[in-house]
Amino acid sequence: MGKRRPPALPAPSHDGQCVLPAAPRPGYAAIMLYLHETHQVAGGKMTEFGEALRTVWRPLVEESGDARLLWFWELTHGTGASYQAISVTAVRDWAAWGRLLEAWKDDARARDWQRQMGELRREVTAKMLLPVHWSPLQDVDLAAPPATSTVADPAIHLHDTGWPYSGKLDDYIDALGSIYYPQVRQSQMITIDACWRVAPGTGRHHEVVLLQKILDWPRFTKLLSHGERGAQRRGWMVEGLRFREQWESKLLRAAPWSPRQ
Repeated sequence: MGKRRPPALPAPSHDGQCVLPAAPRPGYAAIMLYLHETHQVAGGKMTEFGEALRTVWRPLVEESGDARLLWFWELTHGTGASYQAISVTAVRDWAAWGRLLEAWKDDARARDWQRQMGELRREVTAKMLLPVHWSPLQDVDLAAPPATSTVADPAIHLHDTGWPYSGKLDDYIDALGSIYYPQVRQSQMITIDACWRVAPGTGRHHEVVLLQKILDWPRFTKLLSHGERGAQRRGWMVEGLRFREQWESKLLRAAPWSPRQ
């Protein structure tokens, strides 16, 4: 067996300097992203903030056809922090997100939006989410006309954030799909709209976001007042402890104009 050849050295240029070969352009999978933002709104400004997001942010983010606002919720009173709202925006892929950021750099409307938010919002925490393999929501038809109607009775969602044990992220996601999801479908009290994991580099690694719409409010309120009983104490409530022991639940009320309910 012959000797291995050493790697070729960079060729010198005409001025004697070494010229390194150009690095290959990174490739990004064409997977839809979901921008998840938690807004800490200024006290007493929730109505103005929601209206600004509807009339300023939504047209700005949707005009290119690369993104679509899906949900806007307010945290229901008595279930968490005051004056908190959450929005989820679908983005075509990483390249589209880059194009949006580049376009907004020189857009006067984007700068006006930021100035307006300085008056209406104290802080925003954002992360990019990726749909897990079994999530009912995988992608969004960005070519379809956006929803513009309002509803009289907005939907209530249960927004769960779970933090699996270190090294158990994939196992936790698989268990949610194979154990918890069938249990939810059988109960018909809630339905899972989406399940996401955090895109690397955009937030906490060991984190999963589960979005569930409440279908049977009387049964859900009984669960809140009486707790899990009988068979409810088994199944996922026990099995889930193999993968995580910490999670946070929020009750979110969709805005009447939210594109999705």
